[in-house]
Amino acid sequence: MKKAIALILLGLMVFSLTPMARPVMSAAVPESASITGDVYLGLGDKAILGPFEIQFVDVTPNWSKIYLLVNGPQGPLRYVLSLNGYLLYPSSANVYLNVSLLWIRYDTKSVLLEIKSPLQKILSDQNMVVGNTITLPEGFPQIKIKLTSVSGDTATFTVTMPYGKTYTLTVNKGSAASVGYQLDSSHSYSNYLTVEVTNTVTNGATVNIYIPKVASTDFKIVKEGEENPPEPPQEETVLVYNGLLYVNEKLPVKVENTTYYVKLVSAIPDVAKVEVLEGSESLGTMLLEVGDVPKDVPGTPLKLSVQNVEPDYKRATIRVYAPLGTQVTPILRQANIVATIDAIPKEIMLDDNLVVTINVKNLGRGDAYDVSVAAPIPNDFELISMTKTWNLKTFPAFTNMPALIYVLKPTKVGEFDIGKAVVTFYDDQSLETGKKKTVYSAPLTGIKVYNVPTIEVTAQAYNGTWSNYVTAKVGDEVKVKFTLSASEGNPDFEFVKNATLLLDLPASVDGQGLVELGTIRAGETKTVQLDLTVLKENLTNIGATLVYLDPLGGQHRLNLGNLVTINSVPPRIIKEEVKVWPTPEELPEYVNKTLAGMENPIPLAEKLANISAYYLPKEEKSNPWLPLAIIFLLAAVIAGGLAYKYRDEAEKLREKLERKKQRRPGGLPKKEGEETETGQGMAEL
Repeated sequence: MKKAIALILLGLMVFSLTPMARPVMSAAVPESASITGDVYLGLGDKAILGPFEIQFVDVTPNWSKIYLLVNGPQGPLRYVLSLNGYLLYPSSANVYLNVSLLWIRYDTKSVLLEIKSPLQKILSDQNMVVGNTITLPEGFPQIKIKLTSVSGDTATFTVTMPYGKTYTLTVNKGSAASVGYQLDSSHSYSNYLTVEVTNTVTNGATVNIYIPKVASTDFKIVKEGEENPPEPPQEETVLVYNGLLYVNEKLPVKVENTTYYVKLVSAIPDVAKVEVLEGSESLGTMLLEVGDVPKDVPGTPLKLSVQNVEPDYKRATIRVYAPLGTQVTPILRQANIVATIDAIPKEIMLDDNLVVTINVKNLGRGDAYDVSVAAPIPNDFELISMTKTWNLKTFPAFTNMPALIYVLKPTKVGEFDIGKAVVTFYDDQSLETGKKKTVYSAPLTGIKVYNVPTIEVTAQAYNGTWSNYVTAKVGDEVKVKFTLSASEGNPDFEFVKNATLLLDLPASVDGQGLVELGTIRAGETKTVQLDLTVLKENLTNIGATLVYLDPLGGQHRLNLGNLVTINSVPPRIIKEEVKVWPTPEELPEYVNKTLAGMENPIPLAEKLANISAYYLPKEEKSNPWLPLAIIFLLAAVIAGGLAYKYRDEAEKLREKLERKKQRRPGGLPKKEGEETETGQGMAEL
């Protein structure tokens, strides 16, 4: 029972130490891949992974320490491990295998090992668009990675294994996800394939691909005493170079103390011709076709294949396989950055925006890195959209950067130079020196900015004098003068063209309705005069509209309203009574008439008497009869006034009776005595 419990606990421990073969979302790139499952070795047993063998060869009497023999391309090495100890083969500076002792089982005389191999990057900065598929290079398991979708900073991939199993990986930008590789029914290689997303765009992503340094999927455990047919010793080759070669370039490949050179001779569609040299001695040429398996290079430990051929650029993607420990010296290439700057159109109005475009190309064989593009912002312009600098992490050879567009707004008129676009970058050579390179575009010049000056229009008419209101008679000719003044400014860039006055002439006048003025520049004044004939009586308002073109041909209309009024209506005589004072000769009669017309003239008469007395000569002796004389005089004046009033009323009554008689034509005959009675009545009056 205790043994059963111990086995269960051991199984749970092993299970807890065994990673699951499933993708990891948004994690960092793992440090290593490991063999999962029970890697139990008894004395003399071997665990074989590709060209590497790990053998349990001995143990101390108390089973506190074990002895392992690890054999590989760099020779056999012996290690002594205690529980939870580990070994690094062949050295800590160049690790291919990391083997840890997890458990020692004295009852079964066996040990439990964990075998790991550090990850290495085999594909770098691979640009993929949705729908694209990457297959691992020749010499590795033919695992296919397909980009199925991109949403924001997240990319989704489908990974298909050679044995048919499919995984789905969802990876955020700046993170990675891994899948394992099934080795046999009991063992798998966890984290065998890792996909890292370094960048995402609308419909694509940039990825790095990692696999174990020991990428072999041939794994088995061989028990002591089991018969194993002897296998001929094979030198394991690994992919040491997977990149571009241009025609006549030589790639140095150093195997131990021998340096070989792989030279691209020519590149035609799907076929690359290469030459292999040992030192300066040629070992011959080979034709490599796209899709072929790697070919052995006679007389060398090298294998070559071609992944892609680009005849237009005289280059091919060559894969070089060589023994472990081979060193490849990368070829340092120069980037050839060319920048251009332009604006369309190059003539604008002051209120318009200037759209500037910068194009950057890499025409060289080398990639550019950390590319920065600075846009010129000259004086008298304002940046109103986008930024004035752009940055690109990697700029591959023979590619174009998307057009950089920004918008400037002018602040004054004139002819301007926008300036040069500035591009700074590193390439393979400058990375070695640590000094950035700088290139400039040709300057953008000849940008012209125009404006329309403010135009004021005044008018006057002449019919004896100049005024904006004149009188005239039917048939007269009236001169009309229009003055147009443009505001101050730059006459070369502020003006109007084809200026024309359209006159609004009513039917009461006749004359020229259209006046051509031509070009009017800033600070200029123009005067035109024409004759109008008055056709009929009217109060005529003459309006106008100014039509013109701006410097770039845009049409404008300025409604000026009514400018001049011509009054051809003749004057009419209007009679009105105006109150005037009587002359001194007329005053007595006026006073008499006034007093006679009053119901009570005494108060006014007394005032008049007092006023008159002031101007009469004064006697030395008072006349006692003087007051009575004055009273008598006033009474006479009053009586005369009353008599005048009575006579006036009688005259009015007589006229009234006469009118009544005239309104009875054809009436009845007069009665006898009627005329006599009328006469008597008048006599009585």
